[in-house]
Amino acid sequence: MSAVTEGDISPWATAIHRLVQWVGSGRTLTTTGQLRVADGLELVQLLGTGDDLHGGAGQRRLSSSRDLPVLQSLLTGAVEAGLLRTQRGRLIQVRKHAQQADTAEGVRRLLVANAHHSAQAALALEAAHPGLGRARLAALWAELARDRETSLVVAELTGRLWNTTAPGTGTIEQTQDSGARADERRDFAEVVSWVLLDYAYLGLLAMNPDQTLVQLTPTGSREYDERIAPTAEARSSGSSCGAPWPRTQ
Repeated sequence: MSAVTEGDISPWATAIHRLVQWVGSGRTLTTTGQLRVADGLELVQLLGTGDDLHGGAGQRRLSSSRDLPVLQSLLTGAVEAGLLRTQRGRLIQVRKHAQQADTAEGVRRLLVANAHHSAQAALALEAAHPGLGRARLAALWAELARDRETSLVVAELTGRLWNTTAPGTGTIEQTQDSGARADERRDFAEVVSWVLLDYAYLGLLAMNPDQTLVQLTPTGSREYDERIAPTAEARSSGSSCGAPWPRTQ
């Protein structure tokens, strides 16, 4: 199952859509809150996760669905996006998003909205400065959209985002002789890599195999033009000051 696609619906979003449809009216979990082994094995085949059916090297048989890492990531993604939740020992669909969950495109939009929300929080680094997360996320997409035919060097993009500030946060000093500041910058580089990969899984970005270059896909360009740019313009004009990034309702 490829992680990156230039199509409208990424394999990741398609797999989560199929997972939600499989859950249907609900599935019984084990006493520890995990999918039953038989259900886990069924989903590995249905979703094409590529997980080892025996649970990994050295194991003769699967003893827990926790040993299916790709399937676990899909489940986590569905829960974080508000598509699935657990209730009284069962995995069920979230009623609020049931209509959107009927289509792969609806699921994709929920996953993208959740990715924006998570990225904004992660890029702030400190909860005390949520405005910094918004500013950095806006800067990330502006840099990606500036020249859509050219790949950006991830390290250079990270440096630009590191220098991005928001009203009231002050300028970030980059003193490499400060061990604390150097550690913080390394942590920030990891966060940026995670954010870019999250978007890549959803088909918005494409990255080279060693993840040193990144570029908007056609799907990512449409996301920027139709949802991100209008929100940014409204915020800059003052009509939605402090508004969050676009969320699917």
